[in-house]
Amino acid sequence: MSNEPKDDRDKVIADTGWGIKPDDQPANASEAAGRAANTYRYDPSEPDAVKNILRAQRKGFNTANRVIIMAERLLILDLNGDAFTVEGLGYGSPHLVQIMNELGAAFNPQQLRAVPAGDPNQREYKLTRAWAWGAERTG
Repeated sequence: MSNEPKDDRDKVIADTGWGIKPDDQPANASEAAGRAANTYRYDPSEPDAVKNILRAQRKGFNTANRVIIMAERLLILDLNGDAFTVEGLGYGSPHLVQIMNELGAAFNPQQLRAVPAGDPNQREYKLTRAWAWGAERTG
């Protein structure tokens, strides 16, 4: 018997009535209150910055549905409309195109890179891109 505390949430599958999902992903932001932050401070020098942002978003929010890019922040909205804010990640950020790709946004990377840092306009993208089965094998 181990002396480590057992976390019953690890590797538990729960039927929420909306289908089967891992129990560690909350149904909405209020369900995750106290366990996960709703804001992440982006540091471009951080190793695996995009991976850490997405991990933090998943801890407190449901599946991402939309993303809004602003001059100095990025909002990731989940299916319920709850917003996860990434402070410091905006136009001109080195990881902007990478996080948009990881989120599944349909966008033109060249146009997004051409937007100057500090641009006051905000842009919203739906996260609808889906990969066909076997697409990774076709090159």
